[in-house]
Amino acid sequence: MPPGPDLWPTIAPWLAGLYAAHKRGMDFFGSLVIAFIVPLGGGTLRDLLLGRYPIFWIAEPVYAVTVVVIALLSIFVGREAKRSKTVAKVAQPVEHITDDHSMAYLIITSLALGFWAYLGTIYALEMDTPPVIAPIMGVITASFGGVLRDVFFARVPQTFMPGQLYAAAAAAGAIVYVLLWELGVSSTLSFLACFLLTFMIRMASVKFNIQSG
Repeated sequence: MPPGPDLWPTIAPWLAGLYAAHKRGMDFFGSLVIAFIVPLGGGTLRDLLLGRYPIFWIAEPVYAVTVVVIALLSIFVGREAKRSKTVAKVAQPVEHITDDHSMAYLIITSLALGFWAYLGTIYALEMDTPPVIAPIMGVITASFGGVLRDVFFARVPQTFMPGQLYAAAAAAGAIVYVLLWELGVSSTLSFLACFLLTFMIRMASVKFNIQSG
């Protein structure tokens, strides 16, 4: 694995976490905590359960540094946007993307969901975790950052409520990856199958309003 393999999908969720925290009137520290938890909470729980130490963001400080930098930039841009129309015009598209009702946010987070499902599953398999357990690690990696966010927001986690497929999409991709792994299919094809299946199920559930319950 290259350094920081799950860094690139975290940028949009980081921004979305900051945006959600700002909307709820949180201060800088509160916003920082939410920005950290949303993209990294699932991977942290995965590493704790697998006994995979040091935890990935401790082993690779680039994650923590990125959180702080994005948080500082977000706060600075947010303040300047109130004073400058030019800055406001630049910030508006980013705010739109991080709105969880936008199509851009849906596509980005659906791609990230597939990547996280793959990472959680492959890390578990590489540690000789039983194949039946590996998909659970994929689902935890992919979805438990949102669960922890909702706990901090003092509400029932959306993942546990009836709605469009999210954790189920990650589970489907992770299970397919394990099956292909057991059959000896190449890692590249297995990754693509997991990644694309998760993405397509998530997108289809939104487009056709497929509900989990």
